[in-house]
Amino acid sequence: ATASSISGARSRSTSAHPAGSVGPEVDGQPKEEDKEEEKEEEEDDKLYCLCKTKYDEDKPMIACDSCDEWYHMKCVEIPEYMGDLVDQFFCPPCIEKNLSAHLKTTYKARCLFGINSLEAGATKPCHKPARPFSKYCSDECGVKNIRKRIDNFTKKGGNKEDLWESVKTASKREGLVRVISPSSAMQMDSLETDVLKPIIREVQPTKTKQEREIDRLNGLLADIERLRDELHRGMDILLSREKLLQLATDRSENLEQCGWDQRLCFSDEDWADYGEGVLESYAEQDGSAENNAGEAEWWCPGDQECERHAGWQGLRAKDIDKEKEKKEEALFKLTSREREIRKRIDRIEEQDAVPLLGTAPRRGGGPPKSNKLSNGHTTKVKVNGDTAKKGKKRKTLSS
Repeated sequence: ATASSISGARSRSTSAHPAGSVGPEVDGQPKEEDKEEEKEEEEDDKLYCLCKTKYDEDKPMIACDSCDEWYHMKCVEIPEYMGDLVDQFFCPPCIEKNLSAHLKTTYKARCLFGINSLEAGATKPCHKPARPFSKYCSDECGVKNIRKRIDNFTKKGGNKEDLWESVKTASKREGLVRVISPSSAMQMDSLETDVLKPIIREVQPTKTKQEREIDRLNGLLADIERLRDELHRGMDILLSREKLLQLATDRSENLEQCGWDQRLCFSDEDWADYGEGVLESYAEQDGSAENNAGEAEWWCPGDQECERHAGWQGLRAKDIDKEKEKKEEALFKLTSREREIRKRIDRIEEQDAVPLLGTAPRRGGGPPKSNKLSNGHTTKVKVNGDTAKKGKKRKTLSS
């Protein structure tokens, strides 16, 4: 874990924190303040790192994953900007004491946009680790990297239209499942020892790409239906609130009282449980100034010019109108999204022989050339003369 300016890279509750850093609190101990003062005095004299100096909050530090001792990042030759990229850190003394364990400081894969930003003249490079199953730390960095590649392509005389022609037929990358199991057949290796020869079998999908895409889109439709049901329930509650507001307003005018009803602030859960009873309580009133004993606690009996609840009718009406507008807008967006998805499903069902959405037939009338290899993977189209190789990982760079 790092201290000072490099915070949040990793957290270690077992590390002996340097003086000035925040450690876990302990409750229920007598004279805790005196103990903390004594502890601080002891820690003030402690020496850290290879340089054997006292703690300095201006110098970022990192804790060893073996001995939990803290070291200045500069002293162990770790640049400050790489604090977030450290996966496991082992200090030089631990490495020397455990040579047989081959301890080594490891780093997380860096955001690809950050790697490409290390070129001369680059500004604001990204120093964050890439997300799992991604080359980038965020969608924003991914978009920036693509824009940068397109700009470099055009600067070298490339045409954006040609670039689009080369990538518009690309389809989604799919995973390949392989099952490895031992075989009863034996083979001899170079040392003349019997070893089992594994059998590698590829598991073919039970559905076509079109069927899998339709299943995915139907899943999105199910999510939309669920959200729509929740919004409709919310709209029903808003209508009940609106009716309660009108009943409370009428009662206030008839009795010449403030008439503020605390149940106007009920949550959606409360309305689902007690909404019917709230509205029925108004029907049970006889219109006199005396309320039922069980319901009197909800209404304010003050004058109509009650200072505490002045203007409550208008304020609650505005709140209800705003909530209603938000839910109506959300319903409209869901309906629009649903139409788009249903159109895509219809397009797939009508064109079973055409590639998946996002693809287009090639010009020239000939059949599309397959980019599939024998192992089921696909090669990437060349851009600027470079072919991206599948399975290669970029090494993390450091300066």
